[in-house]
Amino acid sequence: MSAKILCIETSALACSVAIGDDDALLASKMSDGAWKHSREVTLLIAACLKEANLMMDEISAVAISGGPGSYTGLRVGASAAKGICYTKSIPLIALETLKIIAFPHVKDLGAGSFIIPMIDARRDEVYYNIYDNELAGQIETTNLIINESSLSNYHSKDCIICGDGAEKAEKLLINDANNDQMQSFSFRSNIALAENMVQLAYNSYKSGQFEDLAYYSPFYLKPPNITKSKKQLF
Repeated sequence: MSAKILCIETSALACSVAIGDDDALLASKMSDGAWKHSREVTLLIAACLKEANLMMDEISAVAISGGPGSYTGLRVGASAAKGICYTKSIPLIALETLKIIAFPHVKDLGAGSFIIPMIDARRDEVYYNIYDNELAGQIETTNLIINESSLSNYHSKDCIICGDGAEKAEKLLINDANNDQMQSFSFRSNIALAENMVQLAYNSYKSGQFEDLAYYSPFYLKPPNITKSKKQLF
């Protein structure tokens, strides 16, 4: 019997949902605006189920984008997924957000090449990781303040820098003094999408890589950026 996996992506500007049948995409939907996750995630789920001609009882597992990314967005996705998993007694799969961003570009990598997905994290900072052509992480996901010398160990390697931090990286990494060193870098702007989770989620499902529903929390990397009001209450 095939695995019907519901994929929920809420780490990015837009919220998206997809359903896979094993590694095949059955349906996908995306919000029509920014930061509408809490209002639209359940509507997108219902729309995907209708498009795939499925009932929620036929879903085998739920996969979510596990971070890093928007603090509020990740919480919305985790809450929605946990509610479904608890109610239907099905497993929860958490995928690395940066790996989801990297996934559609892996087909363009050759042996010895790398893909470096980046998430914009304000000012000159990004969250990033480095993957090879089999999506094996080369470092622990972390933050990076980008300057001209960043990623110096990869200047001579063929690399794809992708994600919503790619445009920032292109501006900060390349200047007239070191353009010749950066010719091996290509830059592609994209965000994490639920449709790009289907294959990754199925791989995790087959290998039994499930989360503990009671204790799972998204990987925020850094605490939320909360500004305190300076206005006096009284």
